[in-house]
Parts: sequence; C-alpha cells; structure tokens
Amino acid sequence: MNFEQQEMRYGSDPDRSATKRVAYLSPINICEEQHTFRIGNNHDSLQGLDPAERVKVIDEKRLNYECKYDLHITLALLKYQDRECVVAPYNFG
Repeated sequence: MNFEQQEMRYGSDPDRSATKRVAYLSPINICEEQHTFRIGNNHDSLQGLDPAERVKVIDEKRLNYECKYDLHITLALLKYQDRECVVAPYNFG
C-alpha cells in the first residue's frame, strides 16, 4: 500500500488508526494447552468399554474438541476480516 492509499484509508496520521489495521487473537485462547486434546484411560465416558469402542469414543471426542477450537479461530478471523493483519501470538515465552 503506497502513502496515498494509506492516507485515504486511515487519514493523515497513520498511528492514530493503527488499531483499525491490526487485530490480535487472544494468546490465552490459542495456546497449545487449549488446543491439545487429552483424555485418560480412567475417564468416566470410557469405563466399561472394550478397546475397539474406546478408540471410537476417543476419536469422536477428539474430533468434537478440535471442531470447537477451529470454530473459535474461524469466528475470530471473521470478526477481524476488515483488518489488514491478524496477529496470532503462539508458543511465546
């Protein structure tokens, strides 16, 4: 984007409208801990199931968990679709 386009879109002071150009996703909601699916062998929903059924239940729960996480990121990106840049800080610290 050249200077004239930037001035037309954001005005003469680009720093004044910096928040209109960049969006930040919450690092708390997209951290590795939030999107890693974990389930133990002694989970209530796995009690009394044979190994084949356990695998099926775990796969269904994992898919459901990942879909919820993907939906969160998709909705955040749709919310900020008018921004020029979306920053998603990940594996920081």
